[in-house]
Amino acid sequence: MTALSIDTKKRALRVRLDLLGESAPVEIHIKKYDLKRTGTATKVTIVDAIASREWLTGALREFVVGRSFTLPASAGGLLKLLT
Repeated sequence: MTALSIDTKKRALRVRLDLLGESAPVEIHIKKYDLKRTGTATKVTIVDAIASREWLTGALREFVVGRSFTLPASAGGLLKLLT
């Protein structure tokens, strides 16, 4: 990861990655995410996402967008960034 920016008001983030086999950095834009806390568990749902590569945008839409992921308790530092 070479860059990360988080907009907590819009609940959006951008990540730039240098991936092996790619000639230029890949950018992922999570246009909207939602966080839900229930008891001690926190789930993140990716509402909308795109990438600078068409194949990666397709993979995000197929496997990530619209799905909820439980964050491990050890991700407390990450939660502070996302809220």
